[in-house]
Amino acid sequence: MLSLQGVTKAFNGQHAISDVSFAVGAADIVGLVGVSGSGKSTIARSILGLERPDRGTIRWEGRPLADRAVRRLARREIQTVFQDPRSSINPRWTVRRILSEPLDNWYPRAGREDRAARLEALLRQVSLSPDLLARYPHELSTGQCQRLCVARALAPEPKLLVLDEPLSALDVSVQAQILKMLHDLHRATRLSYLVITHDFAVVRDICHRVVVLDAGRVVETGTVDDVLDRSTNDRTRSLLENVLPLPFAPPLAGRKDAG
Repeated sequence: MLSLQGVTKAFNGQHAISDVSFAVGAADIVGLVGVSGSGKSTIARSILGLERPDRGTIRWEGRPLADRAVRRLARREIQTVFQDPRSSINPRWTVRRILSEPLDNWYPRAGREDRAARLEALLRQVSLSPDLLARYPHELSTGQCQRLCVARALAPEPKLLVLDEPLSALDVSVQAQILKMLHDLHRATRLSYLVITHDFAVVRDICHRVVVLDAGRVVETGTVDDVLDRSTNDRTRSLLENVLPLPFAPPLAGRKDAG
């Protein structure tokens, strides 16, 4: 579905990423993991069309993302959930308006009844009550705001969610709830996820495959079990030694089967 081949990007003569190659398939959950400064954000911005690679090719469903028509299609089919939910939504808008904006952009001819039903369905997909439609972000908890951001990302009916450190701004107990919601959503919709994180524990819980970055380069790729339990790569092992287990429940049963 999404493929990167030899993608390289430099800023001020310094390579942020070098010769990056990996792919995300249909209904796939891929973790892109590395410490701060490893190039994760540059890769995400390149996938979203916010940066143009200096070299290499990004393809969406087999077609170059550099093509204008493909890029326009990808704007709907690739959606993002950011790290800080409160800074990624307009604090002056109600939940109804936040969710209505993408519907206005992509489905402007939808009738009033269809629109109302769609708003309620989006909230229920992320386990939020339709009673919240009249509220403002400051009236929601941080966890509810992150669920709202996921609902907004679902509004255009995407095929891929880019989840950029989606748990970092949340308390530990809320992290577990959001992970469970993402599991449930994946089982229900068969969406693909690209999970960008510095935390191998999150990767172990939700991902099927993992791409390990170090200093802008891919140092290892493979299934979660192969990389996290049987890696012989020195840099991967060094990163793993500094990661603690998730401080909540163990990985959900059926994680790999669900994929």
